[in-house]
Amino acid sequence: MARICLLTPTQPSVNPRIVKEADALAEAGHQVHVLCGHTVDWADESDILLLRKRNWTCSYVGGVPGSMRHWWTRARHGAVRRFPLTWKVSRDVALCALARITPELWAAALKVDADLYIAHYAGALSAAGAAARRRGVLLAFDAEDFESGYYAYKSGRRAIDELTEEIEREYLPDCCYVTAASAGVGAAYAAKYGIAKPATVLNVFPRSERPMAFRETDAKTPLKLHWFSQTIGGGRGLEDVIDAMAMLRDANLELHLRGRCASGYQAQLLRHAKKMGVDPATIRFSPPCVSEELIRLSAGYDVGLALEPPTTPNRELCVANKIFSYLLAGNAVAATSTTGQKGIVEKLGSAGFLYEPGDCEALARGLRVWHDDRSQLEQARRQAWLLGANTFNWDLEKKKLVEVVDSVLNGQESGVAARSSAVG
Repeated sequence: MARICLLTPTQPSVNPRIVKEADALAEAGHQVHVLCGHTVDWADESDILLLRKRNWTCSYVGGVPGSMRHWWTRARHGAVRRFPLTWKVSRDVALCALARITPELWAAALKVDADLYIAHYAGALSAAGAAARRRGVLLAFDAEDFESGYYAYKSGRRAIDELTEEIEREYLPDCCYVTAASAGVGAAYAAKYGIAKPATVLNVFPRSERPMAFRETDAKTPLKLHWFSQTIGGGRGLEDVIDAMAMLRDANLELHLRGRCASGYQAQLLRHAKKMGVDPATIRFSPPCVSEELIRLSAGYDVGLALEPPTTPNRELCVANKIFSYLLAGNAVAATSTTGQKGIVEKLGSAGFLYEPGDCEALARGLRVWHDDRSQLEQARRQAWLLGANTFNWDLEKKKLVEVVDSVLNGQESGVAARSSAVG
């Protein structure tokens, strides 16, 4: 049994991947502790419920909401992030731009007796990397996104992207392994930093989170489209769905959105719907839910939407975890043909289709097939259900993670350069 410390700038309810990782490593017999911070109010209550059932421990750093420490770390992060020239004062000042709690994560990590630190995101990598060097223990990194590629193509690289690259370039060579949530993200890290291609550990979910049985398609009800995110806002492809619905005015469709709307966005989207001739009453909004309930709730819909527009290098390469939620829920999948998503959806057969971002006519054509022929929809949904059960689930995928971790802890591999082919 090893002592493993996971670090993230976010909190468990908004980072299901770190929860699954901690669960898998604890189940494998390791002593797991998570260091994190408060990020959004709604997740605090959700965290309480989530953490009650865990076999690992969790500590928050950077203060609780409403406390002076929380206020200070927010003010510090906001000020430093806003004025990149201050980053030249010292490295410590620059690190405050990465995440609200980067300095606090480092201080807390030094107090945790760990054999292995695993960082999520650059704001945690700098803290975990410094702590691992100080304590002389192993360091690893999980790349859920291509973080230095968050910038929009049209605006180009920003100071924060350059700082992220600087941190990754410094600490990734120290890592005994790197994992990535998609093959495209892993390949980008390997190409950019000269490390071996990271092991791909897909951002799939446990079978236990799905309903007990498949829900049969009801031809008499509207075709229910579903999309979720922490934040419902612009630039996520939702306007394309409205435009596609406008091309299907004779069809019985509903669009269900789950998450918190960005300021003013709900009214904006409904205005757009009305302008396009789509009845605003067919667009339904629901608040965020506990992550472990999301798939069961998704099972009540017919089609899951993975709409990521390739406006940034990261969005081009990543695979939206929505796709895997939809499969477990038994939703047919409509997805944009980004590099990352194409590699997955092409394996789904009848369970999904791809369309070029912005091609509303292609999206409408795909939805028309499932609306008009509910037997094809039933076939697509059943295929999705089977893929979720037999291929794309955490019960299978976690074995890759545990194999990687156990191999480095057992001394079978050392250094990220050795991580080339143990797990694909």
